[in-house]
Amino acid sequence: MTHFLANRPISRQRGAALLTGLIFMVILTLLGITAARMAGLEERMSGNMRDRALAMQAAELTLRHAEQDILTSGRINGLTNFLDTCPGGRCYNGPQGLSNGTDWNASPVWMLVSMTAAPSVQYGQFLAPLVALNGLSALPRYLIEGIRKTPPGGGEEFYYRITVRAQGANPNTVVWLQEVFKP
Repeated sequence: MTHFLANRPISRQRGAALLTGLIFMVILTLLGITAARMAGLEERMSGNMRDRALAMQAAELTLRHAEQDILTSGRINGLTNFLDTCPGGRCYNGPQGLSNGTDWNASPVWMLVSMTAAPSVQYGQFLAPLVALNGLSALPRYLIEGIRKTPPGGGEEFYYRITVRAQGANPNTVVWLQEVFKP
């Protein structure tokens, strides 16, 4: 047997297999790192979507709650309980959550006041909550602007612009909703 090995020609190995293996390992490592980053990004995206959906549902529920405030609380009748002696006809320091807005085109009150404290109203402040809201960083708040319109032919109609601000579980996730409601 020794005789067989001795007749074998000696060749020099150049390391091609080693180089190919190292390149393959680098490529696999880069693919693994990319896959891990993508998984983390997708997890954060789905968490953000869930938080936004939670804030959106809370805002929708608060709009319905504000409508019930207008219809059943007894504190709103036309523009009763809305301040009407305000500089420039725009009131926002009156009774909680009620502001007088006589002009559709004027700067909206919700842009001029805090929607994280008074004069906006916290969900459940005047009426029993429709549903318990759990998992939010803060309860939603709303503001009602009373608007009087006089259509051609006389009479008065009252509209209410309801603005809602809701947060998700993360305080940075904020949803604003607004509607004009006519009882």
